[in-house]
Amino acid sequence: MSGIILPGDAALIKQVDRLENEHPERAVLLSLMDSAVRAPVAQPISSTCSRRYRARRSSGQRPVSVIKWIVLHSTEGDTAQGAAAWFANNDSRGSAHLCLDDRECYRTLADNQIPWGAAGANYYGFHIEQAGYARWPTLVWSTTHRQMFDRSAYKTALHCRKFGIRPYFVSAAGLRQGTPGVTTHKQCSDAFGGSHWDPGTGWPRYPYMLRVRQWYARLDHVELVG
Repeated sequence: MSGIILPGDAALIKQVDRLENEHPERAVLLSLMDSAVRAPVAQPISSTCSRRYRARRSSGQRPVSVIKWIVLHSTEGDTAQGAAAWFANNDSRGSAHLCLDDRECYRTLADNQIPWGAAGANYYGFHIEQAGYARWPTLVWSTTHRQMFDRSAYKTALHCRKFGIRPYFVSAAGLRQGTPGVTTHKQCSDAFGGSHWDPGTGWPRYPYMLRVRQWYARLDHVELVG
């Protein structure tokens, strides 16, 4: 699909919102890794995301003004690069705007491109893939991968600022009502249908959203790029 889909195009919005990211096997993601371009040390979390990879799958364009949800995922893989490289692969069946991990971030779609991210939340959503697994317990997210946790919170806060979204979590009930905010693929599945439950029950929602609001408060005088 190409061209700009406007908010009044209900049939087209319904069509693009049927699509959902399909995670490949871990071995596939590992096979796409290129150690030559992997960041040797962790980039500052405020670094602009690399545009080395461009996602193959999107459903045309939308006005950026319609974006009202930041949707968080887990890649079901180990690295941001593996996920970004997969989205750029001809065999991929999904896409997101950002892929990030402890060390780096990749942008694979522009803000105005409609991703294949989560059923019911593609047209109105900005999608962030966090390298990791829905099965992870809270301690792994918040301690072992603290750098990714903070990078993700920063990027979420930055895009809340960019799109005029209040930095508060929205559950499935709120999504069905169209309430703007930050959510997860699991909440989208509960609201609109689908089988995905990432980023999982161990993903530390409350400390994450606290960190998002801390970053949000500090981002009122910065260039909103990322």
